[in-house]
Amino acid sequence: MKKLFTYFIVCVLSLSLVGCSSSKNNDDILRFFDAFHYTLDAKSANVTGSLDMKNNKNTSKIKVNASLIQEDKIQLALKLGLESNENTANDFIEFYIKDGKTYLKNRGTTSQSVASKIGIEDGKRLSSIDPFLSYSDEELENFFTASSRNGNTYTFTIAPDKLSQLLDDLGSVSVSEANVEATISKKHITHLKFYAKGTMSVSSKKTNTFEFTLNVQIKDYNQVKEVTYPDNLESY
Repeated sequence: MKKLFTYFIVCVLSLSLVGCSSSKNNDDILRFFDAFHYTLDAKSANVTGSLDMKNNKNTSKIKVNASLIQEDKIQLALKLGLESNENTANDFIEFYIKDGKTYLKNRGTTSQSVASKIGIEDGKRLSSIDPFLSYSDEELENFFTASSRNGNTYTFTIAPDKLSQLLDDLGSVSVSEANVEATISKKHITHLKFYAKGTMSVSSKKTNTFEFTLNVQIKDYNQVKEVTYPDNLESY
């Protein structure tokens, strides 16, 4: 009888632990999305980080360094460095936004265009192109399947089908696993780590695997007073 009772208790505890591991807190989920929008809406910030990527053949890392001011007009200086296999390019891509125009330098080749062509217009901030802005609270809650919290750090498991649709509504992207970790301070995200893996259909006969981790630090909220541009920007 004691053995049966012990077995019963173990089963109950096991089921309880399973339930806890897959639980989610909708208040924490909505707090994250509020912070995500507040972060995009910041007057200014500096961002540093990296994007690690793997596919069928290659492993690469992109280093990110950006300064942003978005008050009357968006000002942006974004520099990307690339490490791929044994090759390194610290100035792989440079991208700038100034006075309603975009400037691109890609491995020595330069070009310029109008910012409105990529959805950035005078008087609007990055929050205006927040992909989750039109979601209802219920849709935001269903975007995650589980959540946990440790102090100011939140971890969420993303619903693979929801992310697949967000990345590509044509169905060529299939996400098998994804999660996001965020540290939130004063309604803003100060650290964000996003991980996803899955497959992408290149054609009816070819499918590539992918795996990437975005890890960024966001600091100097509303304290950046000037964005530094190259002296020869207008010649791009």
